[in-house]
Amino acid sequence: MRPFGVPRTLLAALVAALLLLVTGCGSADSEAAPTVGASGVTVSTDTSAKPEVDVPAGDPPTELVVETVVAGDGPAVADGDLLVVDYVGLLWDGGQEFDSSWEREAPSTFPIGTGGVIDGWDAGLVGQTVGSRVLLVVPPDQGYGEQGSGDIPGNATLVFAVDIRDAFNATALQGGTPVTDLPPGLPTVEGDPGDKPTITLGDSPAPDEPAAHVLVTGDGPELAADEPLVVEAVGVSYATGEEVLSTWEAAPEVIPADSLPGLAEAVAGQQAGTRVLLLLPAGQDGGEPVALVLDVLGTVPATR
Repeated sequence: MRPFGVPRTLLAALVAALLLLVTGCGSADSEAAPTVGASGVTVSTDTSAKPEVDVPAGDPPTELVVETVVAGDGPAVADGDLLVVDYVGLLWDGGQEFDSSWEREAPSTFPIGTGGVIDGWDAGLVGQTVGSRVLLVVPPDQGYGEQGSGDIPGNATLVFAVDIRDAFNATALQGGTPVTDLPPGLPTVEGDPGDKPTITLGDSPAPDEPAAHVLVTGDGPELAADEPLVVEAVGVSYATGEEVLSTWEAAPEVIPADSLPGLAEAVAGQQAGTRVLLLLPAGQDGGEPVALVLDVLGTVPATR
């Protein structure tokens, strides 16, 4: 269960659709001693291990409680960032654990500050720093209210210990080096790293088969092989010349490198900040061909 109910993202849905067309920064470690804040909740401080959380007896707070258990030394989280977190969630009443990314052995990713998660997460995590462990005590009106959700009963106060592993936004794009030996006849792509690119199809013919071209080689951290990519994306239809998708107005997306033809091969051995142009042909079901530009911000560990 994922307590904040992040919906399937636009690009993820479009990746699935495009596949049908084509195929027909750091953490802060310290001693494991628990810390106790104003809420009375104790949380262990070793961010390399699953948090040990103890919820006191008695009535819960009626307002959102945000306590920094361990302060990370990374950048501050901003509205619209894509967060990578580990967390545990417990009910205040009885201290029962109802969710944990640690048990799934993979961190969770979601946009923050955009209404994609419960209000207590948006309010409590924006402004925290990467590497931090944060305690959130979320009252019902900033959680799931009277209706509850799954194993969470109505009017439940929730307790979360959240480890902020990373945060991505377009400012993570590095300068990079433009590739100069591109083949002729490609769509024109304009825009500086960190800005939304503009795709002009011009006289570029619609592709008959998938093709991938690296437009800019990044100079950020090396992209980890076989791990999901964090990307900003924009796509234009060959049929209409109109934009058919963009992540730039919301938050970056996470997609598997092998989810689009040629993408995994294009980014192999590349670094963050790499810009890739994918040309995807029409599918057997009549789907329209698409020119897609992906700016790769980094990778997310698939497993811990």
